[in-house]
Amino acid sequence: MLDLFKKPELLLWAVPLLPLVGFLINGLFGRRLNLAASGGVASASVIVSFLCAAGLFVYHMKQGSAAISSSAFTWMNTGGFHINFALLLDHLSCVYMLVITGVGSLIHIYSVGYMSHDEGFARYFAYLNLFVFSMLMLVLGDSLVTLFLGWEGVGLCSYLLIGFWYKDRNNAIAGKKAFVANRIGDFGFMIGMFLIFWHFGTLSYTGLLSQAGAIAAADTTLLNAACICLFIGACGKSAQIPLYVWLPDAMAGPTPVSALIHAATMVTAGIYMVARMNFVFVHAELAMDIVAIVGGVTALFAGSIGLVQRDIKKVLAYSTVSQLGFMFMAAGLGAFHIAVFHVFTHAFFKALLFLGSGSVIHALEHSLGHGNPDSQDMWKMGGLKEKMPITCYTMFIGSLALAGIPVFAGFFSKDAILYTAFHRGDGLGWLIYGLGVAAAVCTAFYSARLMGLTFFGKWRGNEHAYAHADESPRSMTMPLMVLAVLAILAGWLITPAAWFHFTPFSDWLAPTWNVAQATLPAESHFRLHAEHDAAAITAEWINMLISSVIAIGVFVFAFLIYKTSANIEKVKKLAFTGEGDTQRMTPWYKLLLNKYYVDEIYEKFVIGPVRIASDVLFVVVDVIVIDLLLVNGSAMLVKASSDLGRRLQTGLVRHYLYAFAVGMVVLSALFLLIAGQK
Repeated sequence: MLDLFKKPELLLWAVPLLPLVGFLINGLFGRRLNLAASGGVASASVIVSFLCAAGLFVYHMKQGSAAISSSAFTWMNTGGFHINFALLLDHLSCVYMLVITGVGSLIHIYSVGYMSHDEGFARYFAYLNLFVFSMLMLVLGDSLVTLFLGWEGVGLCSYLLIGFWYKDRNNAIAGKKAFVANRIGDFGFMIGMFLIFWHFGTLSYTGLLSQAGAIAAADTTLLNAACICLFIGACGKSAQIPLYVWLPDAMAGPTPVSALIHAATMVTAGIYMVARMNFVFVHAELAMDIVAIVGGVTALFAGSIGLVQRDIKKVLAYSTVSQLGFMFMAAGLGAFHIAVFHVFTHAFFKALLFLGSGSVIHALEHSLGHGNPDSQDMWKMGGLKEKMPITCYTMFIGSLALAGIPVFAGFFSKDAILYTAFHRGDGLGWLIYGLGVAAAVCTAFYSARLMGLTFFGKWRGNEHAYAHADESPRSMTMPLMVLAVLAILAGWLITPAAWFHFTPFSDWLAPTWNVAQATLPAESHFRLHAEHDAAAITAEWINMLISSVIAIGVFVFAFLIYKTSANIEKVKKLAFTGEGDTQRMTPWYKLLLNKYYVDEIYEKFVIGPVRIASDVLFVVVDVIVIDLLLVNGSAMLVKASSDLGRRLQTGLVRHYLYAFAVGMVVLSALFLLIAGQK
C-alpha cells in the first residue's frame, strides 16, 4: 500500500474497477459459485475498494488541496468535442467515494445473510457490484459526460434491482416505473449539457473551471436554462417533485437494495451534480431559487405522506424523499457544504434504518413466507423489542438521528440547513425555513411512530410469526451496530458556532467552492460567510432551541401514543369512522394514505393520454403506413407484377408467335405514324 502511494493513480482506478471485477466474476461464473463464494467475492471487491479509498483519502490529506487526475484514453474526439476517459479525485469526490464504498461494504456484508435463501443470489451480487461501480464512475469522472455514464449506469442497476424478483408482476412494474421516470429526468439533463457545451465549448470540470470568469459574465438566461435542465435530471435521480413517484415503489426490491439506493448511492447523485457544478449554479439565481423551493415543498409533501404509511419500508422511502428535499433546500440557498454534510450523515442513519427494517422483515418472513405483506405492515407488529433487541436499539438510534434529536448525527446537519434559511432573512429564506420546520415536525412524528408500532406495545399480528421471530444472524446485526455508532458520531464533524466551533468537514470541502466564491459579487446571497459575532450566535441559539424543542416534543408525543396498544386503538378511531362493515377512512387519512392521489392523476392526465396516443400511432404508422403500405404493400406489388410476368411465359410456341405478330403490328404502326408526321 505504501508503494502504491507513489502511484496514487493506480489506487484511484482500483476504487471503481474492483467492484466491476466482482460484477464480472458473479455475472459470468455466478451459477457455479455457492452463496459463500458469490457473496465473498462481491463483498471483498467493495471492501478492498473502500480500503483503497481510505488510502487515497490519507494521501489526499497529506497533499493538501491538490487534486488527483488520471486519464486512461481519449474517449471522444470529433470536431471541437474532446473527452478523455479520466478520473478526478478532489475533496468533494473523496467524501462521496468513502461513503459509497464504506456504506456499500456494510450493505454487501449484510446481504450475505439476508439473501442466503434466495436462489438468485449470484445475480443479485452481480447487480449490486455493478451498482457500486456505476456510482463510483459518477462521482469520480472528470467531466459531465463521464458523470453521465455513471448516471445512466445507476439508472440501469436500479431497474434491475428494483425488479429483481421479476416473476412478481408488481415488482417488474416498479422497476419499469423507476426506469421511465429517470429517463424523463435524463432528457432534461442532456439538454442542460448541450447548452453548456454550446456556449462554453467543453464539458470537463477543469475546462469549465478555467472559464469561471466567462461563466460569471455569461447571459443569465442561458445559465438559468442550463441549470434548470440539469436540475430536472437531478429531480429524476434524487426523487424530487414531480419525478419522485418512482422512489417509494423502489421498495419492491430486496431491502439491502433499498438501503443502497436510498442511503449511499443513486438518490444522492442529484445533490452531487448540483454541488459539483456549484460554480455555474451560483450565477443562475432563478435556478437556485427553484432548487430551494422544490426541495422545501418536496420535504414537506413527502414527510406528510410518511405520517400514515403502514408499510415499514414505505415510511422510510417517503422519509428519504423528504430528506433529499432538505439537501436541495441547502443547495438552493448556496450552502453546498451543508447539503453534502446532510448527504454524509443521512447515509449512515438511513442505511441503518433500512437494514434494521430488513432485519424485522427477515425475521417475520420465516413464518409468513416471502412477499407476505404482513411482514412489512407495522399495524400487525408490536412487542418485537424482546425478540430482537439489537435491531430495536440500533434502529432507535437511527430514528433519533432522523428526527434531529440533539447530539445525534441528523441534528447537526438538519439544524445547519434550517439555520441557513433562518439566517438569510428575506422572503425566500423565511418560506424555506417554514417549509423545513413543518417537514421536521413530520419527520420526528413518523420516526417515533415507526419505533412504537414495530417494537413496543403488544403483538398485533400472526401469533405463529411472533413465536418464531428471532434476532437476525451476526452478518446482519454487525453492520447495524457499526452504522449505529456512525449515526451518533458523524454529525460532530460540523458543530454549531454557538457550542464550540468545530468544522473539519466544511473545512475539508472549502476548496471545492473557492472558484465560485471568488467570482461572486460581495452582495450575493450565495457567498459563504463565517460569521461568529453576537448576533449570529444568538440567531443560531434561537434556531437550535426552536428545532430541538419541536424534534424532542413531537418525538416524545408520538412515541407515547404509539408505544401502547390502548393509544393505538384511539388513533384508529381518529383515522376511521363507523364500525364493522360500515367503517370508513376519514377524508384526511384517506388523502394521505393514497399519497394525494398523485399516481392516479399521472395515470389519468399523463400516462393515459400517452398510452392512447401511442396506440393511435401504432395503428396509423406501424400497421397502416409501415406494415400495410410499405412492407406488405411493396410485397403485394412485386407479387402482382410477378404473377403478370409469369402469365406471359406460358411455354407454348403459338403464344410466342402471336405475341411476335402483335408486336410487329404495333411497331409498324408506330413507324408509319412517325414517318407521316415528318
